[in-house]
Amino acid sequence: MDELNQNFEGELSQELPENTDTFEAIEQEIEIQDEVQDETEDFSGEDDIPVWNKVEYSPMKAMEDYKPMSKGLKVFCFVMAMVVLLTATTATGYFLGRNSVTHNYIGSNIKVDLEARPDSDKVSTPAQIYSKVNESIVGIRIYNENGQVSDASGVVYSEDGYVVTNDHIYSEIGAPKFKVFMHDGTEYNAVYVAGDTVSDLAVLKIEGGKGFKVAQFGDSEQIINGEGVVAIGRPNDATDKSSITSGVISLTKRRVKTTSSYTARLIQTDSAINPGSSGGALVNMYGQVIGITSSKLAGVEYDAIGFAIPTKTMKRVVEQLISSGKVTDRAKLGISYTEINSVTAEIDKRASVGLLVVSVGEDSDIFSKVGEGDIITHINGIQITNDDIVLDVIEDCKAGDTISLTVLFKNGNEADFDVKLRANISESSYSATITKDNENPNTQKPNDGTFNFPDGD
Repeated sequence: MDELNQNFEGELSQELPENTDTFEAIEQEIEIQDEVQDETEDFSGEDDIPVWNKVEYSPMKAMEDYKPMSKGLKVFCFVMAMVVLLTATTATGYFLGRNSVTHNYIGSNIKVDLEARPDSDKVSTPAQIYSKVNESIVGIRIYNENGQVSDASGVVYSEDGYVVTNDHIYSEIGAPKFKVFMHDGTEYNAVYVAGDTVSDLAVLKIEGGKGFKVAQFGDSEQIINGEGVVAIGRPNDATDKSSITSGVISLTKRRVKTTSSYTARLIQTDSAINPGSSGGALVNMYGQVIGITSSKLAGVEYDAIGFAIPTKTMKRVVEQLISSGKVTDRAKLGISYTEINSVTAEIDKRASVGLLVVSVGEDSDIFSKVGEGDIITHINGIQITNDDIVLDVIEDCKAGDTISLTVLFKNGNEADFDVKLRANISESSYSATITKDNENPNTQKPNDGTFNFPDGD
């Protein structure tokens, strides 16, 4: 072993002298590189300077599709930004300003109580009634920028200026404006709140006043045929004093056609109701308003047949117009029909009296169950001898209520159905714009209003 070590050391000692120059050369090159690195930190260096482990850096270049924004483009963008900002600010100010002076009085929860008929048999004279009710009756002038003018009446519904009137008073005047004249001649601007063509009721709101005298509303369900009534309104001119006419209740409930597809249950009276009286008050002899005057039958064949909307209907409709802007709970069956009474059943050889179905609306609960030619013979177990029976039942219901129907099919079979009534939500005849239908520029005299509702000329 000692011999091997000696031999190895000997060989190594013999090789080192031969490589001395190589190590010296390497040391010199390292010293040179250190000197270069001390002189500069730029590793990119010149090509003639040897560098170990040299890193090749690529110079940064701008993206080819990016160009610095020119001065003109900067100005354009700034201008556009200012235009957008100004537009947004203006629009915001407009809507905030509109809300701050809003004419929308929908959303209030205003209710009136229908007072019971007094037990006392003591009634007031027409003069006493006029004195009691007169302050609650207003004249309404409806006009627009085209010069169309018409007059109507109204009844004060709340102390802060809600007024109930008819929906048809502005039906022929586009973009209507309203002036309200109180009993003492005081004049106020008023705005449209909401209306309903089915009931022919509408609500206006007097602006800028308070403490108005509210009418005393009675229960129209307690009126009787033949009892005395008076009608108070402004038949001649909205700016005149209210006038009074007297008569009786001819019929407590009479169905009258109000539109092409709807009839209303109204109070019939022989009290004179003339153009301009629309929206006035029908008052019992206790000084209670029991109806809103709405129309009369006009023509040589008619005499003293006027109509008023019962306060029971008024209360239900007006409260919803003020709170929701529309009637939301009124019910409908959703069919069109022809009445079959005992006479027509005999003439047409029909198997039963009732409602002959002409069509069924897709939103009706009996859609696809009952069809054209079928006959509805009973409602809630009551035989249908005329359509008033069905209409009265439905009018006393609310949307979502369930009724029962008996149907005689064309094939002779019969079946009973439980039917859920749908909502009958109508629109108002109010138009915020002047259209071709109401753009007649001819000025209409204030007292030239005519009754074409429901069946007059």
